[in-house]
Amino acid sequence: MSSLEQQLQRLGQVLEYPPEPDVAPAVLVRLDRRPFPWRVVAVALAVLAVAVGAVFTVPQARTTILKWFHLRGVTVERVETLPPAVEPGQLGRPLSRDEAERAVGFELALPPGTKPGRVYVVDGALASVALREEGGPLLLSEYRAVDFALLKKSATAQTVIEPVLVNGEPGLWLEGGPHTLTYFNRRGEFRQRTVLIRGNVLLWTDGPLTLRLEGRLTKAQALDIARVIR
Repeated sequence: MSSLEQQLQRLGQVLEYPPEPDVAPAVLVRLDRRPFPWRVVAVALAVLAVAVGAVFTVPQARTTILKWFHLRGVTVERVETLPPAVEPGQLGRPLSRDEAERAVGFELALPPGTKPGRVYVVDGALASVALREEGGPLLLSEYRAVDFALLKKSATAQTVIEPVLVNGEPGLWLEGGPHTLTYFNRRGEFRQRTVLIRGNVLLWTDGPLTLRLEGRLTKAQALDIARVIR
């Protein structure tokens, strides 16, 4: 270090500097007065829309996006052709309500005043009750959802699949053409033959339970019934 540099360093150590002003408040005020960057946001949204549109122009990507519908414990798959299926038969082991609730490990959710004579239980997990509402027979099934899908539904383009809300909880409405239902046990193993479903179906969650209401009823009727099931 030269003699001049040494002198300047010693001078800097003895000089007194004026206090540094606090510029943060003034900067914040100016930022608050700046207009919201709507143009930037609009550009970002436009880019996103273009990206999504580009994905949907690719047939394979569009098919993948529209192929699967998921609800806790349920998977609904769009297919071109329904898998081989049989007509519904035995619903499960007939039990009293108390016996059924002990078998499945939860209290059944039912419409007010419902006193089922029999509850049909499959594999100690899926409980079904036959109801009669809106002048026709209905089937209410319920189970405690697990990490994987206990129920798998397959539906063709003839079946409308629509997301719905039941008491603020997510659900799916299936209406129109027939679809199939496959049940897996709590270990994820195939449990029953695939059965053909001809009625409309409402699927929804209620707390720890996933419920399924099947019958020849409209979406409005199904939602009205589901909203009072507790």
